[in-house]
Order: sequence, then C-alpha cells, then structure tokens
Amino acid sequence: MNNDDFFLREGSLLIEALGNDVFFNVLTNWLSTKVNIQSSSTILYSNHSTPKLLSAKLQKNEESLFYARFLDGAYVASPAYQGFINNYPDNIYPWSALMPEGFKESQMYQSYYRASEIEDLVYFFINNGKEGHIQFCLGRHKPNNEFNEEELTLLNLLSPMIITLIRKHYQIITERALEQFAPLSTYVSDRVNYLLNHFESELLTVREREIAKLVITGHSSQSSADVLGISPGTERVHRTKLYAKLKLRSNSELFSMFLNKLTALN
Repeated sequence: MNNDDFFLREGSLLIEALGNDVFFNVLTNWLSTKVNIQSSSTILYSNHSTPKLLSAKLQKNEESLFYARFLDGAYVASPAYQGFINNYPDNIYPWSALMPEGFKESQMYQSYYRASEIEDLVYFFINNGKEGHIQFCLGRHKPNNEFNEEELTLLNLLSPMIITLIRKHYQIITERALEQFAPLSTYVSDRVNYLLNHFESELLTVREREIAKLVITGHSSQSSADVLGISPGTERVHRTKLYAKLKLRSNSELFSMFLNKLTALN
C-alpha cells in the first residue's frame, strides 16, 4: 500500500470517528501521515464561559505548562486568542500570521512558548458564532524546523475539509449532549404541569385550583381575574377560600407549599 492509499484509508477512519472521543486523535494521526506534527490541541472559546479543552496531545515539556499556565489564564496573551476576540472567520492561520510585532520578545513567549520548546504552530479556526470559536492547533517543537511552504500549502488545501469535519464533529457531540438532557427536562416539565393542574384537587374546587395555578405562576389578583374573566372581587373571594382550606396566609406560603409537593412528587 503506498502513502496515498494509506492516507485515504486513514481518512475513511476519520469520518467513522465523527462524534466519538477519539476524533481529534484520529485527525492528528491522519495529518501526521503527510506532515511532521509533534503536538495538537483543540480549544473552544466562548463569551459565556472559560475556555473548554476538547482535546490535547502534547509534548512532556509542554504539558505541565499548558494546564498550569496557559489554560489558567495565560491564553489571553496568546496570538490565537486574538482571533477569537476579533471574530476571525473559518480558515487556516500560520502562527506567524497571528503574531503581533515583537511577540517573540514578550513575557508570554519567553515564559510559555519558549519554555515549552514550541518552534511553530498552525491553527484551524472554526467560527461558530454565538456557540463559540474552535481552534484546532498543530505544533512543531525543537529541534524540528518551522512548517515549510510545501507543508503549509498542503494543510491549506486540506483546510476546508478539516474545518467542515471539526464543525460536524462538534455539532454531533453537542446534539448528543442535548438529547441526554432532554428526557430529564421533559420529565421535570411533566411533573410541574401535573401538579399545577391537580393541585390539592381533593380539597379545592376547579375555580380555586385555577386561581392557585395562576398565583403560583406569578399572576397578581388583577391578572388572575383578567385571565379567568371574573371581577377582582370575585377572584379575592375564591383566593380567600383556597387559603383557608389549605391553612395558608400568603402567596409566598402557597408557592412554598407547591415547591415542597413538587420535590416530594415521584
């Protein structure tokens, strides 16, 4: 089997890995058949939370610094983080294209990148808008040289496919996570609705249960009367009766009673 056949076979394994924990490892291994890669990492940046590490395959001298320093806050000084801040579009970005002038003299470079013996990096940016900005990074470490023009040309040719695959992978794992939570959410919703519609049904009349439901869901006396099409005076009479039957004195006590019953409901 020649190199191209092997590359294609590994590519089919990559598609099979979509949505699985091994996806980024398979992706890195696949690219390693064509380009010399010593490390890789994938980070999701979002405006609503701290960075989320999706994958990491690091060199030993980089690993401790990556977790203790980079992810702990130093990432804000990295050139790639500015791609997130400035909303860079989907593309492949060589490290040199992201670096501000004089970056290699900065404290960030000396304390993290140089200490990690990182020689060069290449980033694939996947801009998912409000859902977050994924950065898939390939690393080259000393004593290896920087990525050469031929390697960058190949990665650039592959970048549309790589970006599409990463976006699809993230979509699959996100949808799967939502599906896992959906049954629980539906169960809780069903419990709430059942209790609201059957609240103390043995003691209260239909009208009193309707008012109890409106009070629990935040309606005022006037609002409850408007919803039910009755006068505020009539609503207050029904409310007084339901409070007396349940031995309650206020809306807050009714709400607390509802929460206690909801917690106890199996």
